[in-house]
Amino acid sequence: MKTSSQLPKFFRRLFGLLEIISPVVGVLVCFLMLALPSVSNQAEVELELGEVGLMPESGALTVQGSDSKAETISIKNLRGGLWVRNPGEGNGLLALTRWSTVPLIIAYAGFFTLLFDLLRRLFRNVERGESFTERSVRLVHAIGMAVILFTFLSAAATTWHDRAVANYLNQHDTLQEIKMAFVAPHDNSVIVGSHNFEFHFSFVGILAGLLVLSLGEVFRQGLVLKEDNDLTI
Repeated sequence: MKTSSQLPKFFRRLFGLLEIISPVVGVLVCFLMLALPSVSNQAEVELELGEVGLMPESGALTVQGSDSKAETISIKNLRGGLWVRNPGEGNGLLALTRWSTVPLIIAYAGFFTLLFDLLRRLFRNVERGESFTERSVRLVHAIGMAVILFTFLSAAATTWHDRAVANYLNQHDTLQEIKMAFVAPHDNSVIVGSHNFEFHFSFVGILAGLLVLSLGEVFRQGLVLKEDNDLTI
């Protein structure tokens, strides 16, 4: 029995459109990354490589006002975005961009394509009035597992990217004649590992995946009740 609401049809079409757009955008961005030398020769290009932390090797930078009574400010760690202007073949930034950023783009494009496909199929079932079916339950479970798996895979790709950027910058670690150490910034994620290798991931993705799996269990219970109802009738 089909539902009379227009929302399932709207979401089915929306997620179908996003399923097509996601790989197209991913391929386009990857192509632009590979074509950076020719693009940057013809136009001004600024590329964001992510965030980094800047730590003076001396321990801290001290800033004091000209007034003897002024407070002294000690800077131990700065965090900010890293932007590269017109990366070219000769400075190593192009290779860094290609081999550390492109995998991130592929991972995100692949995940969103899969996620939108699962959501499109789920709302197609809802539109047909087949919410509480074995097929719909499997789709909800697949969405939850995909979110959890992507949380770990994206964390691995992001860790690899951050390490590649930090390693490159540590080879060019003089900033305004101050010796600096560049590290990946620590956010609210969970950090696993030693100082030499850190793998950090967010609990938000895992909680979102668990929430979807919980909804899948609700769908499964609804399916059981529906089957019991059918047997009773």
